[in-house]
Amino acid sequence: MFKRILLPIDGSENSKKAADKAIELAKELNSTIIVTNIMDQSVDLSYNEQEVKSNEFIKKIVDLILKNNINVESMVLFGSPTYDIVTIARKSESDSIIMGKQGINYSNSRVIGSFTEATLKNVDLPIILI
Repeated sequence: MFKRILLPIDGSENSKKAADKAIELAKELNSTIIVTNIMDQSVDLSYNEQEVKSNEFIKKIVDLILKNNINVESMVLFGSPTYDIVTIARKSESDSIIMGKQGINYSNSRVIGSFTEATLKNVDLPIILI
């Protein structure tokens, strides 16, 4: 367990904190981190705008992981963050997930974000929330 850690990111501060925790754990366990960003098809930004932002998020985190001499893979998907995380977890052969409890578009009235809640409900893997 924790040999292939899935790290969904969205550019939020919680994503950065989750990346720091994934790096810490990966160093201890000699794990691979799979960084992913799901470009939300329901957002009002164009595909190209989302792709630029997504690639910026991914590059920043991948560079940080590589600087720590950790194996890393990355993937970007255009779809629904709520539903596609299951597919990504399966296709990447992840055995665990580390993610922020709230993302970039969280509401102060929620304890956890909607994407995090959906992940908890739909993915049958150990999940660490940061």
